[in-house]
Amino acid sequence: MLNIKTVKERDPFYDNARFILVFLVVLGHFIVQVKHHHWLIFEFNNFLSLIRMPSLVVITGFLSKGFNRPGYIEKNVKAILVPYLLFQIIFAYYYYILYDKSIFTYDFFQPQFSLWFIFSLFMWKMLLFIFTRLTHPLIWAFVFGVGIGYVESAGHYMNIQRTFTYFPYFLLGFYLKKEQFEIVKKKSSKLIGMVIVLIVWFLVSQIPPAEVQSWLAANRSYVANGHEEWYIGLKRAMFYSFSLLVGFAFLCFVPKKKTFFTKLGQRTAYIYILHGAIVKTLYVHYIRPEEFNSIWDYIQLPVYAVLLVLILSSKPVTWIMKPLIEGKIVDYCILPFKWIINKYKPVFQRNEEIEKSA
Repeated sequence: MLNIKTVKERDPFYDNARFILVFLVVLGHFIVQVKHHHWLIFEFNNFLSLIRMPSLVVITGFLSKGFNRPGYIEKNVKAILVPYLLFQIIFAYYYYILYDKSIFTYDFFQPQFSLWFIFSLFMWKMLLFIFTRLTHPLIWAFVFGVGIGYVESAGHYMNIQRTFTYFPYFLLGFYLKKEQFEIVKKKSSKLIGMVIVLIVWFLVSQIPPAEVQSWLAANRSYVANGHEEWYIGLKRAMFYSFSLLVGFAFLCFVPKKKTFFTKLGQRTAYIYILHGAIVKTLYVHYIRPEEFNSIWDYIQLPVYAVLLVLILSSKPVTWIMKPLIEGKIVDYCILPFKWIINKYKPVFQRNEEIEKSA
């Protein structure tokens, strides 16, 4: 009998979800510049913030199985840490030119704009070695996520606040099984999702938009945000529940079958890493929020977001940027050393044999 290996087909659901979520991130970075123009824009952006990053982190955690396989650390250093380091330098210099700064500064532990997610992703993957050994790891991740807010010295440096605040989502995704995602794929789940969205929107709308934003940013301690109450951590727990509920609702409406953007969902790293610098450039040289005076001025922002994600996930861009985004540049850098080692390896082996025979 012939030995035929069955190839496991990639589930388009997760690629669809990743593409939509990264698109929402890009859209959010466009409209955040005009959020103060109208309360509805502010609330809409806050509601998107409840969904996009928490849900993206959950999906990322789910796709991070097999962390303890051989070569895991080396693989993540190459695929995550190296691109982070490269773009930290590239963007630091680019923003130095873009904003005509008088001094060029660079700090490995101060992530540039949206690169905080890349840095935290590497940290989350390393934290798996610790938390998977604990009893009730999700509870401990939740405790750390709430508790880090009480540490006044923990802020943007080394991205400590966001790393630990978002880690429960990552760990939850890591422990979720494919069968559990089948719940959101049921038709009946859409009705539940709609009800959840309406309830959470109502509850969040009762909180001042600026306060909601500070909680969702998760980049400063409670004290830095003006909260000194001992029980204030319960509010972060409340926002955890809000994000998980609307995240569930969001997944209920994600297409289950292949779409025109399913393939693009495999290139979200390109969109995420590159979009920030382009958005900032557009706002410096082209988009003028202070001149917005009609609905059409605001409609252009989602149009720009759509165009940007399509361009950044296109084949020409991914082909050009692949060595940097996927860390392939490491292979190119060590290629000469491999060539030297392979070339002179027989010489070393002969020398060893001569020494042994002597």
